[in-house]
Amino acid sequence: MFDRPHHQKVASVLNTFDEELLGVSECYFGGGTAIVLSLGEYRESVDIDFLCSSRDGFRLLRNVVTSQSLGALLKADVRHLREVRCERDKISTFLSVESVPIKVEFIFEGNIDISGEMSQDLGVPVLSRCDMYATKLLANADRGLDRSTLSRDAIDLAMMIRGWGPIPALAWEKARDCYGDAVLRGFNQALHLIQDRSYLLSCLHKMKMDPALAQLIPQILNNEHSFQLRKQGGSMSSGPT
Repeated sequence: MFDRPHHQKVASVLNTFDEELLGVSECYFGGGTAIVLSLGEYRESVDIDFLCSSRDGFRLLRNVVTSQSLGALLKADVRHLREVRCERDKISTFLSVESVPIKVEFIFEGNIDISGEMSQDLGVPVLSRCDMYATKLLANADRGLDRSTLSRDAIDLAMMIRGWGPIPALAWEKARDCYGDAVLRGFNQALHLIQDRSYLLSCLHKMKMDPALAQLIPQILNNEHSFQLRKQGGSMSSGPT
């Protein structure tokens, strides 16, 4: 189903999760890997993130895992490479597939209410497209200027727009309700950063992406940014801040 070897291993892990328990918990496969696998594997993504904004759902998740195992979340035996760590807003561990470690996290999304639906292609409930956009906007606002992230949030947003269309108004609204003007400001700053072609090419290379995208990605993001500025009457400066 997938061409990249690591993504094949990710898919193998996804197939071991109990989709019914995830659905009852209102817990959805999201983040970069879900986006990448839904949009033709345009880059390599290595981790598995599930998001849950339901307190009841996250409580259920906390109660089916132990420090040794993800328990009922798994339908089959999978080797755990590390104990399961439970924190206030996160459950995490590493699972092994063909001796390759894959990080798995269940994250309590406390910023916005999220929803999703079962994906027959991926075999688990998947975050809605609107909420994928909204959570990416928030992630970009958090870390868009951190070069160690390889600008992947901004790049993912560009590839989402290319594949799914402009960022929905509801996604902008959800993100702004949480972070205010910092969302568009972060978008602008991330766009400014990737205007550096050598930096962008380096990011694409490290994420095993087509270098030809270096011309397209800034154009896509600039068009979206310009559209948002027009909606706001040009109230946000188009330069970096």
